[in-house]
Amino acid sequence: MAADTPQNQTSQFPNGGGHTGELIRSFDWSKTPLGPISSWPESLKTVTNMLLQSPVPIVLLWGEDGIMIYNDAYSGFAGSRHPQLLGSKVREGWAEIADFNDNVMRVGLSGRTLAYENQELTLIRHGKPAPVWMNLDYSPVMDESGKPAGVIAIVVETTKQVLAQRQLRESEERFRALTSATSDIIYQFSADWKEMRALDGRGLLSDTERPTINWQETYLLPEDRPAVLAKVEEAIRTKSVFQLEHRVRQADGGLGWMLSRAVPIMDEKGEIVEWFGAATDTTERRQYEEHLRLVVHELNHRVKNNLAMTQAIAAQTFRGDIDLKEAQNRFASRMVALGQANDLLTGERWVGASLGGAIEQAIKPHAPDDGRCTVEGDEDVKLSPKTALALTLAMHELATNALKYGAWSNGEGRVDVRWSTGNDAEGKRRLRIEWRESGGPDVRPPARRGFGSVLIERGLAREMGGTVTMEYLPTGLVCTVEAPENLYAER
Repeated sequence: MAADTPQNQTSQFPNGGGHTGELIRSFDWSKTPLGPISSWPESLKTVTNMLLQSPVPIVLLWGEDGIMIYNDAYSGFAGSRHPQLLGSKVREGWAEIADFNDNVMRVGLSGRTLAYENQELTLIRHGKPAPVWMNLDYSPVMDESGKPAGVIAIVVETTKQVLAQRQLRESEERFRALTSATSDIIYQFSADWKEMRALDGRGLLSDTERPTINWQETYLLPEDRPAVLAKVEEAIRTKSVFQLEHRVRQADGGLGWMLSRAVPIMDEKGEIVEWFGAATDTTERRQYEEHLRLVVHELNHRVKNNLAMTQAIAAQTFRGDIDLKEAQNRFASRMVALGQANDLLTGERWVGASLGGAIEQAIKPHAPDDGRCTVEGDEDVKLSPKTALALTLAMHELATNALKYGAWSNGEGRVDVRWSTGNDAEGKRRLRIEWRESGGPDVRPPARRGFGSVLIERGLAREMGGTVTMEYLPTGLVCTVEAPENLYAER
């Protein structure tokens, strides 16, 4: 393009403006509706000088055709269309949005303004159409007569911000969907874990809808806090995942167990800004593991007792002058009875039992066959499997002790088991079971309470919902069970 004339004017106007300013000075404006720069009105020159000094993308649309004059910042926005846009008609320069710019010119030249926030337009800037988001502000520019002669536009592209916000919203929606789909407890902490910002307790823990610094008092037991905080400090120091299974105070006031796992969220500098975590309720699993541990302990105890009982039964069966064949048959019969009692203990073949049947089945392998045992009651009671198992374990333990140390450990002692039912003072059904030993060795209270005593007194009392009392009388052990019959009986 040829340089405008006269030369002294092009060298003085416009003032500065960087690369785009040089293009404006060297552009042949005589081939445009604006005419040579020497003929431009002062209003046009003033606005041109102003926009060239601005760091913000600005474009001037002059005249009815909207001839384009812009600055360096806008040339970056124009992309590959620069410098061809300079001096072109806006409707032709941006042909893909001609209707949009036609409205801009109509409104601007009528003296009104327009403003758009995050306006989406499809533009061809780098060889192919692409969506673009912009903040656009349009204002009329007056000539010397005070009439609108052009429109000035401030163009700020917000494409990156819009896409980032959209990506953030999509990420948040996916996160919300994930948290809605899972039954895990979801929580959020500050970078230093001093503030719990939110917690969705899923009904298991109390929700924390507002940030709180008292989360330790709310959820943790005092004796557990040092271990939890030590794990937190390690995760913060190493900027790694926090993971720990620990006890918690539940929303209903009870205690439970949670497997908690939290990940740090980093900023651009690699510094932790917050933590997001999830916690799984492991209370049932922990209870099952504890139950399994007790079962294994009980199994070990049973195996040892069975070996001891087998030895005691053998000693009793083959003691003194006996008919060997008869003794062998009696011993075999007792071994079968012992095996049947074990079937009852494990519940492998039993779904329910009567009170009398459970007692007889439990003590039969241990009781001598010379009439030194009585089992009787005023009426039979149907037991649930769980209650019958607890009672059988207790009777099994009492019979074992009687055979090893009590009334059945000599040839004279006996055991009488009796039960009765009736109403208490409030008219509620009650059951009383009494195990009474007599004629055995002298009885002294044990120096310490073994597993068997605990099983009888605590386990049986808990399962039957009553009380169990063990009296070590000089004449023999007396074990008394008193319980509300309707808690376990199936009438």
